[in-house]
Parts: sequence; structure tokens; C-alpha cells
Amino acid sequence: MMANAHTINPCLKVLRGKVREGTEPENPLLIALWLNMENEGENESSLSIVTRREMYVAQFQLLLDVVVDDLVPGHWRRLCLDHIYQPLSSLKKISDGEHSEQKIRKLLQELAVSCRYIEHGLTN
Repeated sequence: MMANAHTINPCLKVLRGKVREGTEPENPLLIALWLNMENEGENESSLSIVTRREMYVAQFQLLLDVVVDDLVPGHWRRLCLDHIYQPLSSLKKISDGEHSEQKIRKLLQELAVSCRYIEHGLTN
């Protein structure tokens, strides 16, 4: 989770859980709502670069966890895959050197390997 976890809005925690478990698979806007609320609700611009990085990596990991979870409905997993670029894009925007770029490449590699592994399950 994020470094400032003690200030997490309870609504965000609920949204995160709904996204992770796919409990509202007929509500595709839920993912965008969660990402927007988390990014704006935590007053993103006032957070340190380190905290923002942690937040974006946590978002990426949650979405990737959904994508690879075959107990979650397939269309929800695909929706999460469609949104996984958002935290990656945010990480790219705050990248400040080779170490940051290396971390992003590592996440992209993790995504590629994971998608290759579960490719068949996402197409059904």
C-alpha cells in the first residue's frame, strides 16, 4: 500500500476491494472512478515523488492481480488490463532518471510475462 496508509479514505478502500474482487463486473466505470478518486482524492500534487511512485505501483499491482486472477470474470479482467496503462503512464511522467526508467521496464516486463501466461483465459 501507500506510505500514508493511515490517511486512506474508507471509500477508496471499498472501491479498491470492489475492483480487486470484481464484485461489480457490470459497472466498468468503477475502475476509472477508483483511479481518479485515488489520484485526486489523495491530493496527488502535494505528495512526494516517492509516495506518488508507491501509489502508482500499488495501482498497477492491484490491476495486474485482477488480470491474472481466473476467479474474476473474464470481461472484468480485460477491463483492468485496459486500464493498467494509467498508473504506468503516471510513473513515466514522474520518471527522474535511469533507476525510474528501469523500474517501469521491470513492470512492463512483468505485465508482458503475466499476459503471455494467461493469454488464453483472457480471450474466452
